[in-house]
Amino acid sequence: MEIELSRTFDATPEDLWAILLDPEAMSDLVPGMQSVEVISDTEYHARIQVKIAFINARFNVRTVITEMTRPSYLRSETTGEDNSVGSSVKSVNEMFLTPVDGEGTELRVKAGATVLGRLGTLGLNPMRTKAARMWDQFGDALDKRLTAPEGGDTEENAGEPHEKPDAAPEQRATAEPAANTGSAGAEAAKPDGAFTRLRRWIGGGEHIRAEIQRNGTTVIVHWPAGQADQCLAWLDRQLGPRDET
Repeated sequence: MEIELSRTFDATPEDLWAILLDPEAMSDLVPGMQSVEVISDTEYHARIQVKIAFINARFNVRTVITEMTRPSYLRSETTGEDNSVGSSVKSVNEMFLTPVDGEGTELRVKAGATVLGRLGTLGLNPMRTKAARMWDQFGDALDKRLTAPEGGDTEENAGEPHEKPDAAPEQRATAEPAANTGSAGAEAAKPDGAFTRLRRWIGGGEHIRAEIQRNGTTVIVHWPAGQADQCLAWLDRQLGPRDET
């Protein structure tokens, strides 16, 4: 199945590119996205819920970036499966960012996908229709983010429902080294001296795992322990005080 979709956004290629490669931002924008885990700069794991016709599937998805020319072109390969409905998908994706008149940018995506199992028996039309609908929902959410006041939070996307739709918006972070069974969540949440204690706690680990939950979506990022300062700076930005209305 071949799909090609495009839309023009009121943003420069650089600004649009920064959002498209930000896993936390994309977790809010992609319909049905329930979690995303950053394995490396070029590999991401995600869990996505999608309903096509009478089939409701939750795919465990692995995406690997295979080619990239910043800020105009990206090529990736995606595989995903849901054993509960006996379906799998494999696709090769291309993303093109082209400046248009003024400060706008055309975002064009092309995908060649192979769908097997129960979803594959539905035929092309339902899947093309679903892809077009999800593209429109993604585009609307991205437009809202681009036009939102700087520093303001965007609304949760109006696409597929998250797994916890009744939960209040929440944000928390944990960090854990690969070879340590302790818990840093409580320490990271304390305002006084939290990052000093967290720095001591991760001192002997090989990796740091940071997790943020917001609007029912989970974002997980892995750091080498040698980059602890970068991890702590990121956590500081995420857990910093918010203006109360």
